[in-house]
Amino acid sequence: MNYVGQLAGQVFVTVKELYKGLNPATLSGCIDIIVVRQPNGSLQCSPFHVRFGKMGVLRSREKVVDIEINGESVDLHMKLGDNGEAFFVQETDNDQEVIPMYLATSPILSEGASRMESQLKRNSADRIRGLDANTSAQVSPPSETPSSGSLVKKRRKRRRKSQLGMATRIKHESSSSDEEHAAAKPSSTSHLPLLSSVSYKKTLRLTSEQLKSLKLKNGPNDVVFSVTTQYQGTCRCEGTIYLWNWDDKVVISDIDGTITRSDTLGHILPTLGKDWTHQGIAKLYHKVSQNGYKFLYCSARAIGMADMTRGYLHWVNERGTVLPQGPLLLSPSSLFSALHREVIEKKPEKFKVQCLTDIKNLFFPNTEPFYAAFGNRPADVYSYKQVGVSLNRIFTVNPKGELVQEHAKTNISSYVRLCEVVDHVFPLLKRSHSSDFPCSDTFSNFTFWREPPPPFENQDVHSASA
Repeated sequence: MNYVGQLAGQVFVTVKELYKGLNPATLSGCIDIIVVRQPNGSLQCSPFHVRFGKMGVLRSREKVVDIEINGESVDLHMKLGDNGEAFFVQETDNDQEVIPMYLATSPILSEGASRMESQLKRNSADRIRGLDANTSAQVSPPSETPSSGSLVKKRRKRRRKSQLGMATRIKHESSSSDEEHAAAKPSSTSHLPLLSSVSYKKTLRLTSEQLKSLKLKNGPNDVVFSVTTQYQGTCRCEGTIYLWNWDDKVVISDIDGTITRSDTLGHILPTLGKDWTHQGIAKLYHKVSQNGYKFLYCSARAIGMADMTRGYLHWVNERGTVLPQGPLLLSPSSLFSALHREVIEKKPEKFKVQCLTDIKNLFFPNTEPFYAAFGNRPADVYSYKQVGVSLNRIFTVNPKGELVQEHAKTNISSYVRLCEVVDHVFPLLKRSHSSDFPCSDTFSNFTFWREPPPPFENQDVHSASA
């Protein structure tokens, strides 16, 4: 055991030094998006958090982000800011709306406009080169002739006479020009209100009409955000858009310490190929999803770790049983701030309460979309209580794998034992092909082997009623 502890310590120190030398500005990633269909047919979505690091896009300012959904390009684009964060550009016509400076932006140039702009720049550069060539030819010293001095004197005299005539003309016409200017001033100002006052602001959400134009299908939809640069090629960020209904029931699951056995080693050992998951969790989550519940994975990890975290959730495999697919929600902050908040401060609830409250508001008028939640800390319990999860359906697990129900803390269980009574704790929501009852009601062992009811006559019924 000593050797294992020393080895784990060495691995932790090595990866810690790797984290110190890692620049968070180089990490790219995107958070999964949840779209909820409302009772009236409209759509609402969670924010589109997408970030491109310096390794993918070195100069990110004013770059255009292309979007592909399920392998097909859509007629929506995003724009990159100075720090590599992507955002949509929304046009506003309201003159009374005051847009803060940090939200103000310029419109996205179309492909034709950008091509025209580059052509104009090229033409202006060519003109400047031609002008330089002409001026260099003109400033060359002229050949001296005997009559050059007299010619210069005559030109100076003509120039002075023309300047004197111009001055007297301006002096005589000054009064009439002032009156004409005063008469023309109101007419010029009268045209000012006709000018369009269109402004543009940053946004991370799409309207219902824009979401409908994406042609999403129920469940997961693959989305790819890509930026093409001249020298670095194309950088891509892959994620998933989930289309749910307003009456769906959602189960929240933490990752570090809940799926993994500890917070700190949960960041490190899976990247080294070490299985550090709790026993029985994949089978439990799989059975819960078969009963009709949606899963939501929420972690305070940074957005730059999205690909690594998503890969870990797909990698977990327990004797052929994998974790159910669900949206992954991470903190849009930098790597160091998220790691400091999660591991050192141990206050991930700062992010989780805001994130889960935002998701909860998407399901209105369903005020309780979260059915159950799994965590590993009192901070997780606090976050789940804030978003309306009932105490008897909040479960916490410790590094030993002991599962505690917050409503009855003396009853210690485990993922394996909870899996045995999963139909009692998570009852079946609706009968479908993915339910936990594969046999039909009309043909099963019970209906085949049961004895038929004994026959009876109607006369016995009439005599009994009489």
